[in-house]
Amino acid sequence: MTQPKLILSDIDGTLLTDAAEILPATIAGVQAAVQQGATMVLASARSPKGMWGLAQQLGIDSTMIAYNGALTAKTTADDQLQVFEERPIKPALTQQIQALVAEQWPQASMNIYSRNQWLVSQLGAWEQQEAAGIGYQPRVTDLAPWLATAEAPVHKMLVMAEPSVITAIDQHLQAPAFNGIDAYRSKDTYLEIVAAGVSKAATLKTLIADDQLSPADAIAFGDNFNDLAMLELVGVGVAMGNAPRAVQQGADLVTTDNNHNGIQQVLNQYFKS
Repeated sequence: MTQPKLILSDIDGTLLTDAAEILPATIAGVQAAVQQGATMVLASARSPKGMWGLAQQLGIDSTMIAYNGALTAKTTADDQLQVFEERPIKPALTQQIQALVAEQWPQASMNIYSRNQWLVSQLGAWEQQEAAGIGYQPRVTDLAPWLATAEAPVHKMLVMAEPSVITAIDQHLQAPAFNGIDAYRSKDTYLEIVAAGVSKAATLKTLIADDQLSPADAIAFGDNFNDLAMLELVGVGVAMGNAPRAVQQGADLVTTDNNHNGIQQVLNQYFKS
């Protein structure tokens, strides 16, 4: 059995348990693989800052695929970012979307992600919920003027609201005026917005080419629909047992759910622990 040279893993629902922890068995499996020459890459809707602490737990210092592929970078404890590739949303679209949501759905939480910055207009219940999940607080600012004068690119917008509100916003963003973005629900209450064509799989293709590898050299773990193209691209795509049936059907292997040591079980087939 040929050892993979590249290991990719989604975070929430895959690398992390439902208690938002990395199992010791997972850490051991990843470290054994890295010690034997594999590179471990985290691929998530999170920011690089939101992944850094997890990378430290795993003992890795490798490239991160952030914002579902909108940013490929390395980061440090003091938020120093080394950017390799980025696919931001066009500034005019970010302003349109922010204004639309603020006017028609003022109860929704609008979140702007730019490199390692997380910007919000207020620190309410939605923002506190997200901060608890990713481990750091956002910066509160007036979003409209920030977007109008922003010098940094916007990699992702996130809208948090009740499911009916998210459905209404999602439907509105299907209009031709918003052809430059892709919007998808990561939860019933979360709508993620990135530039059109951005995905983990698209960014992974570039990363593989830059490292002079082939997709067959990679193994990937994921649990949701935004992971499916990545799982289909690599040599071995592994769906978690908690993944929807369609994701499991598109994978090469199905392992345990994220609350058990399924990642280690699969890695142990290729790397001696």
